[in-house]
Amino acid sequence: MELSKLHKYKEKSEFIEDLRKKVFKTEMTYHGCAQAVLKPFMEIFEVDNNLVMMAASPFAGGLALTGNNCGALTGGLIVLGLVFGRRDVTEGMDGILAGIRPMRKLVKYFEKEHGTVNCRDITQTEVADPVKSVEYFDHGGLEKCARMIADVAAFVGDILYEEKDTPR
Repeated sequence: MELSKLHKYKEKSEFIEDLRKKVFKTEMTYHGCAQAVLKPFMEIFEVDNNLVMMAASPFAGGLALTGNNCGALTGGLIVLGLVFGRRDVTEGMDGILAGIRPMRKLVKYFEKEHGTVNCRDITQTEVADPVKSVEYFDHGGLEKCARMIADVAAFVGDILYEEKDTPR
């Protein structure tokens, strides 16, 4: 993703607010935590890649509705990977380490904010259980998740905005 596309925003706050709104609306409308993070970034950066969106689809409800790693975090890591990730497996560990700093920053932020990276611990429910998930969503769970997902995207957006003038 070309970070130079961020120059269309006059201020970082304008970018972050636009991102928050888009992510919140995407989650509220379509669901799917990782894709809800990813879709607005791909639109903003004018990336049209259905394979990336498809690859992000199982990261809802904590790794395919298992309640494990939060899809918002996973989606944020995918976005950062599209910018900072190694381009080819043959680059080895050096290729991974070259771009890992922003990804670790996101994970540390997330763990500090939520005390865990697991969906079931954050939501206090089993989203794969139809009865429990309906109860969770009927009692404001979707809005709670959408706000958290938007916060993750804003944090990722902040990282990207700060890096927009750094040559890659």
